[in-house]
Amino acid sequence: MHKMLSLLVLFLFILEEVFHQKLGKSGRLSSKPTDISIVRNNFDRFDLTRLLELLFLGVLVSTPSGNPSTGHGQLTMMLVSLQIARLFGRRILSRWSVLGVLQALEVVLLLTIILVPVKSSYGEYPFTPLSLVALIGGVVYSVFVSIATAFSISYGVRLFAPESSKTYEMFPPLAGSESWAVKFSSFSLFAGIAGATGLVLTRGISLLPILFSVSVILQFAGVLLCRKETFNGHHPRAHILWGVSFLILYFLAVSGITTTSSVPTL
Repeated sequence: MHKMLSLLVLFLFILEEVFHQKLGKSGRLSSKPTDISIVRNNFDRFDLTRLLELLFLGVLVSTPSGNPSTGHGQLTMMLVSLQIARLFGRRILSRWSVLGVLQALEVVLLLTIILVPVKSSYGEYPFTPLSLVALIGGVVYSVFVSIATAFSISYGVRLFAPESSKTYEMFPPLAGSESWAVKFSSFSLFAGIAGATGLVLTRGISLLPILFSVSVILQFAGVLLCRKETFNGHHPRAHILWGVSFLILYFLAVSGITTTSSVPTL
């Protein structure tokens, strides 16, 4: 069931991209939505498609594979959160390219859910208030890190794209992408520290708390680096640290290390 729903959402992602490419080639869609276009189009085909995607992702959460005690369930919760961010992002970020990168990350998570077998249990992890703090903190942290990663990818594309290319113009200025990445990385630290503390107190010194804490430390190191002044006004090394931090989180979810043996209930 979860694979069918995931494929359906993936189809809607492809359909959304077809709409985007068709309007872009016709000249009716700029790389940066203007305030006027947002006001005139409070609800358009992109919003409708994203709402349908969000609806089916919500259904996916309700399936057994959406159980938050499994790695697949945690990825699904991330997908729902990222989809909400993308739904409202057009009116906040005003950059189709960044929203496209965020969608690409969602596709990666969807393909992971489709292709990687579900692991039903991993070790002992009884439900307690601390385990709930670890779960919620970990998911919220992962969402903020994923959004920060989308801006870091946008930063990297703009950094290496030739200035005369269309790709260079599509993505935000380096300082703009870095500014947003720093914001979301800073936000993630609060949830990350809560999640790491909950994991250490519930699981002790084991692989999951250690790797999760390393991810949080890398996020913090990137934020500190961005506070240092540079001659060019941006900090490539910070984005490398944030990228490694995201890959650690992705490895934890895919490997099944974050999967628990009990189902947290409120």
